[in-house]
This record gives sequence, structure tokens and C-alpha cells, in this order.
Amino acid sequence: MKVKICGIKTCEEAQLAAKAQPDFIGVVLAPSKRQISLETVKEITGSLKGTGIKVVGVYVNPTKAEVDAGLNEAGLDYIQFHGDEDKDFVEQYRERAIKAFPSNSELSYEERFDFGADYILIDSPREKYYGGSGVTFNWSELPLETIDKSRLALAGGLNPDNVGRAAETVAPALIDVSSGVETDGEKDPEKIAAFIKNIRGGHND
Repeated sequence: MKVKICGIKTCEEAQLAAKAQPDFIGVVLAPSKRQISLETVKEITGSLKGTGIKVVGVYVNPTKAEVDAGLNEAGLDYIQFHGDEDKDFVEQYRERAIKAFPSNSELSYEERFDFGADYILIDSPREKYYGGSGVTFNWSELPLETIDKSRLALAGGLNPDNVGRAAETVAPALIDVSSGVETDGEKDPEKIAAFIKNIRGGHND
């Protein structure tokens, strides 16, 4: 079970997160309170070289030029498509793509998993903005018998207190967190360490 710490804004935060050895860190290149510049992303990817941690750039309805700049200029390993991108666009980046859907998406789970992406991320219900609202949704609504759990990524309202239960109940391939490991809007190293420990304790695969 892999772990992604999202919404990293600085090299310092990236280094703090890296100490807990997540598999991925996420940086936001879409309009958001956590949005950072491509130049900052480049500094972060450079600072993580040799750690084995992959950097994911989160975009909402980007152009191909924006995605390619993230991969080729800023050193991103993965692109997370968090908008209304169509299948053909996402599938150009198939092995480096995470396609996110809100749990209240109009698409069926079968249609969502039909997207050619390394991971299909199910997030909390979309409210005013694209991206998660930071609240949990009812995991029991996931059709775990019929979807490809080897590509399932789970996000939305997860924190050190409930992530162990999520890992056990859903057993996704990837667990994603942002606000759940923050204190006063900033990444909290103790919460990051506890979050990852509560996933890997007994789920260390």
C-alpha cells in the first residue's frame, strides 16, 4: 500500500515529509491555496533526487503544454488529473497518470476505471472547487468486488486517526492525504509520521 503526502509547498516541507518515507509527494499546480510555481516544483524535485520518492503534479484541466512542462522541465514523475479531462488526453500519459474523481462524480465506477491511468483516485465529494473537500465519504459505497483495486487510490478526510481503518476496510493501492496531516494549514511532521505508521503497521507491503 503506497502513501502520497499532497499539497507540499516548499523544499523544507518536502524534506520534512521525506523523513517519514512516503512513496509520493504531491505538489499543486492548479488554482488552490496550496498552488506553487513550476520553478518551486523544480527546486522540490531536485531536493528529492536519490530518495526514491516520486513527485506528483496536481493539475485541473491543463493544456498538453502545461503537462509536458511539468514532466520535462520541472522533473515531475507523475501527473494527477483532477478536473474534467477526457480519456484520450489522460491516456497519453497512461503510465505516469493518476486520474481523480470526486465520489459524487456522474460517471459510474466502471466508467471511471475505464480511464487508462496508473491509479484511479476516488476523493471526497466535489463542492465549490475542484479537488477534495477534506471530508470523508462512505467507503462502503465503493464497489470493491468489481473495481480494479490494484489501481484504486483513496483520499478525502483521511488523518492519522482514521487511516488505519481505511487501509483495513478498503485496502487501496494508494492512500492520499493533504489537510489531514496539517496543523494550522502547515504540514506537521508528527502527523505525517503517525499517518504513515498507521498505514504500514501491519500493512507494510
